[in-house]
Amino acid sequence: MKKIVLSALIATSCVFAHQITAKLDSNNHYSAQFWAHGKYDTFNITQLKGATAYDENNKEIATGIDYSKGSTLFIAKTPSMIALSFDAGYWTQTQKGYENIDPKKYKGIVFNTLKSIKYGKRYFKWSDNFTNPIGLSLEVIPLINPFSIKKGEKLPVLVIKDGKALANASFETSDYEDLDVKTNSYGIANIPVKSSGLQIIAAKYYTNEINDSNVNNVTIQSSISFEVK
Repeated sequence: MKKIVLSALIATSCVFAHQITAKLDSNNHYSAQFWAHGKYDTFNITQLKGATAYDENNKEIATGIDYSKGSTLFIAKTPSMIALSFDAGYWTQTQKGYENIDPKKYKGIVFNTLKSIKYGKRYFKWSDNFTNPIGLSLEVIPLINPFSIKKGEKLPVLVIKDGKALANASFETSDYEDLDVKTNSYGIANIPVKSSGLQIIAAKYYTNEINDSNVNNVTIQSSISFEVK
């Protein structure tokens, strides 16, 4: 039994160690990208459920997705920030740990079931207007300009759930898969930035699922991403 529990814990970590973000390439094209264990990875484009770009005033810019053309985003003008929503699917805890399997299709012993939802905000240019929420059900907000942060420093962030400060929220980052930091009673935490390059900071929320009869629980993760010089 100890072996089963250990494998489940490892698999849970693997489930959580992925985030959705956006990227600007050398041809000035913006695209949605799936980050996993230090690099961009492939993903099913149908899992990308939405994309919205914002200008420096935190106002929405018309944004579209042509699912026949991969993960390229079609944006009316140059954005300062892009927000993405991603359906990471159903996960079933079996004797092998958590597997990306629809619970109703699995033949065998089931220990737990959940669905995974991910939100991601990628900053390309900072504006103090971005200290205001955009309305995600779970949202991470930098309290200072993240581009001013150097590796070895800490970024203060606010985590809100349904518009209210979320205490005791946990995190993972591109530097720390399981970060030993949680938000205080005001929803604020100081997140250490270990490396330069792309930095991803994700807050994690786990609760019972009452709207989807296929699973018992839901995990929601919401991240911010930006470049550290």
